[in-house]
Amino acid sequence: MSDEAKAASPLRPEDAPPNLYDEHGNARFFADPAMDRFVAVVMNLAQEVWVQEERLLALEEAKSGQSVDKEAKVAEFIGRVFEPVRKA
Repeated sequence: MSDEAKAASPLRPEDAPPNLYDEHGNARFFADPAMDRFVAVVMNLAQEVWVQEERLLALEEAKSGQSVDKEAKVAEFIGRVFEPVRKA
């Protein structure tokens, strides 16, 4: 593949299965493209919720003067978000 073709194509691993990407170069994980978009929406919402959680933690720290274990909080949050996937 030429350097120009590599620059024009989306970034993807050299050894990625060819059927992992759609005709636009987007990664495809489910048979139905709508499911990929739905998962993206859910992940975007989870990111926004975590940003709000971090802001609340910062306010609570400022008010109480006590430090909060953010690593434990993020691990707990990720556990809650992905719990339905782990049960499957």
